[in-house]
Amino acid sequence: MLSVLIPVYNYQITDLIKDLCKQIEENLIDAEIIIVDDASTRFIEENCKLRDLEKVSYEKLGNNIGRSAIRNYLASKAQYDYLLFIDCDAKVYNPNFIKNYVQTINKNKEVVCGGLEYEHTAPKEHKLYFRWFYGINREFRTVHIRIENPYKSFTSFNFLIKKSVFHAIKFNEKLTTYGHEDTLLGIELKKQNINISHIYNPLLHDGLEETDIFIHKTEQSVKNLKYLLENYTDKEAFVNSIKLIKYVRIINKMRLAWLLKLYYKAFNRIILRNLKSQHPSLKLFDLYKLCYYFSI
Repeated sequence: MLSVLIPVYNYQITDLIKDLCKQIEENLIDAEIIIVDDASTRFIEENCKLRDLEKVSYEKLGNNIGRSAIRNYLASKAQYDYLLFIDCDAKVYNPNFIKNYVQTINKNKEVVCGGLEYEHTAPKEHKLYFRWFYGINREFRTVHIRIENPYKSFTSFNFLIKKSVFHAIKFNEKLTTYGHEDTLLGIELKKQNINISHIYNPLLHDGLEETDIFIHKTEQSVKNLKYLLENYTDKEAFVNSIKLIKYVRIINKMRLAWLLKLYYKAFNRIILRNLKSQHPSLKLFDLYKLCYYFSI
């Protein structure tokens, strides 16, 4: 029935896997859990022990192949007709998490997004504050909002997909670094008129990065956007799906790219100082991403 697929990189997943195994066992679900480690350098010994659990397989790659390729590889190893992708920094807090997805399988849904949530209280460590603040205000969406914009609300953090549908699309392996591999998959699903159902079945995003790391990963995602704008065949579908690229096109038409480059050189340190402060501005963060786009 169900293949649970978890890509891992430098994260301890013992609690996540044990919680999933417990739900599978309690509900007598025909399922497997496949873990592939993308050449981690940390938590290897702890995660390796998970292969001793029933219905769990664990493999560690010798070389890092990237976020898209590892998800495609996981899908190629799955034996069941439905694939449940879960990011390794997720936490299960709903005792009916697996059962809720099984109910959608019984209804023959093709793609189902369960959503994600964050802790309601800010982390005590200030270096983690901006990642939490961004997640609460930008990544979290109620199920009603997600239903209104099903394709734009698609995320690979926690979603179920029919294996036949996934193999017809897959993640774009030209994207090897962090960012927008799920955006691109959402665009492809829309182009092929594959319905995305959104339900309230969230996982907790438990892996908050320090501000410097999160900003670096954001810069990688902006580089991916630039690559996609230059190389993706259906540019209109791409532009209409991503707000930042809409602004990029406007600025290019107005021939103001030079001004954004100048602004980045003059003010990027000031903006970064704000993002690391007690009162970060998401509008400044948006401006930083836009200016960074024109600086690379």
